[in-house]
Amino acid sequence: MATTVTETGPFERLVKFHLSDDQINEAKKTAARKLAGEVRIHGFRPGKAPLPVIEATLGADRVRREAIDGLVPPALSEVLSDEDLRPAITPELESLDEIEGGVEVEVRVTLWPTIDLPSYRDRRIEVTNPEVTEEDMTVQTRRMLEQFATVEEVERAAAEGDFVSIDVSATKDGVVVEDARVADLLYEVGSGGFLEGVDPHLVGATAGMRVGFDGPLPSGFGERAGEIVTYEIVVNEVKERILPDLTDEWVEENTEFDTVEELSARLREQLSDVKRRAVSREFTEKALSTLRDQLDLDLPEPLVRAEMDSQVHNFLHRLEEADISLDDYFRATGTDREMFVEDLRAQAEMSLRNRLILEAVADAEDIEVTEEEMSSVIQALAARSGDPVGYLKTFQESRQGLALASDILRNRALDVILSNAQPVDEEGRPVDLSSRTTEERPVIVEALEDEEPGAGEVLATIVEEEE
Repeated sequence: MATTVTETGPFERLVKFHLSDDQINEAKKTAARKLAGEVRIHGFRPGKAPLPVIEATLGADRVRREAIDGLVPPALSEVLSDEDLRPAITPELESLDEIEGGVEVEVRVTLWPTIDLPSYRDRRIEVTNPEVTEEDMTVQTRRMLEQFATVEEVERAAAEGDFVSIDVSATKDGVVVEDARVADLLYEVGSGGFLEGVDPHLVGATAGMRVGFDGPLPSGFGERAGEIVTYEIVVNEVKERILPDLTDEWVEENTEFDTVEELSARLREQLSDVKRRAVSREFTEKALSTLRDQLDLDLPEPLVRAEMDSQVHNFLHRLEEADISLDDYFRATGTDREMFVEDLRAQAEMSLRNRLILEAVADAEDIEVTEEEMSSVIQALAARSGDPVGYLKTFQESRQGLALASDILRNRALDVILSNAQPVDEEGRPVDLSSRTTEERPVIVEALEDEEPGAGEVLATIVEEEE
């Protein structure tokens, strides 16, 4: 088969090959049988009409097109194998032209990029110091006490953190907005959890005062959400939050501990755990992002589009499961389609660059996924699903074993990156994250559950355990 391969970009090739008339004529027989099974032809059982009858009934051109369509995929596979080309995504048919003696096919092939792997050993990654400060403890203790707080009416102007009892109504061009009237609502000033833009008008307000402002209707108003209306708020009362005194007696009465000292020790322990987990996530992300920043690489546009398509598919699936429309999502998040696409592209490019780095590390470290590892992960996912038997059956039918192996490989590569980096604080002092467990460390590349295979899927090798 006459073949030419033209480099049209660092990771893109234009493959051109010929299909002869002899190949096409031979393929017509298969095409005719396929078409004969799709149409009813008088006097013939389905799929049994001969080629001349099919050509006379459906047209010779249609039979020829069907034959060519059937020839292109296997012919392209043979060409790619011969030329040692491994597409990252499904090749795109550029043209199919009739020439003397057959047809000429042009296909654009996007290759999985190769990179110069930045050094991932002996690095120092600056992270936030996870040490619990006295200020942290003060904030945490106050948050706990606020759960037991009471409110008392005060004769003064409202400040942030106070509560106000208010009546709310709204109009649009002088017409009352239905369902926008609320009476005796107790609202915390400064919480930002009610109406957009209301807090500045309540700070400094006193009992009996009326305030008005223009603002959007909240998301609960469906199609009208975001519509600008005029709000009128009547302040009925201003109430101050009163926190209980933190004493041993109060602790013994309201908690599982006996003294303030015991309670504070437990709060410090919990806060330390929370901060350490947050710093662990920060360390993981920075360990990858600092490597991403060193990549001098323009990703192939078809590869980015394919990754975006995969992410959109999964995102819309999650919205559908939650019974949320895309427009509802836009209204609730304050985004629009342009912002959504921009964010999607950024996420797709970051995901692809992460994969490139992780796969390059896996290759450099000769990481292989064993059958034992695969079995262990599959069993864990099945147990987590709540329906182990059903999960295993679905997994086998979906043929996602290779994709899962690639996820395992990338996660092991991430472990190599993290184990070869030292987290330090802003003063350059080592930060101890040794208490991190596998469960605490965020998984950048998650094991497949119901995800569709995306762009650039790595074909990880599954090796058998040696006897």
